[in-house]
Amino acid sequence: MTPPSRVAAAVAVLASAFTLSIAASAAARAGDASFQQTFPVASTLCARVAANTEGKHLKRFASQAVADCTLLLGRFGGAQASVLALRAAVTPQLAADRAAIAGACPSGPQRALCRRTHLREDPAIDALRRQLKVATRSYYRTIELARERFWNAIHALPGERRLRADAPIAQLPS
Repeated sequence: MTPPSRVAAAVAVLASAFTLSIAASAAARAGDASFQQTFPVASTLCARVAANTEGKHLKRFASQAVADCTLLLGRFGGAQASVLALRAAVTPQLAADRAAIAGACPSGPQRALCRRTHLREDPAIDALRRQLKVATRSYYRTIELARERFWNAIHALPGERRLRADAPIAQLPS
């Protein structure tokens, strides 16, 4: 890879990572963590390869490493966008359904209106929660599979078996 194309690759990787990063110091839910927070070792390796400061063993395979980094970043970005989009769509609906229940059920004994509201809103709330749970599981499966494939590809390069891989992704609640 020529130096100008390496610089372009570095700029593209860093710009993509910056664009995908979400300003959250403590990631509490699926999709809240940035690429760097999710894959600290891989993101550092990718930044070094893109900046042409990787180790001598990896220099010979820089184009393959850039391709692997791009694939990891793309899979992460797609999974993150999906789970965040679904959460953005579902959260207002959940809030509206919960508000309807709260409005119909003042503290005190259960009234007929409250029971009817629960009968109407509880199934909707359960369905929305299931959608979030499915999206969360899909997100974690996707990024964990991408992590495994990335490190398998990097470790398959001659002389790179010694590199420490990112730890498996801890699943957070949706």
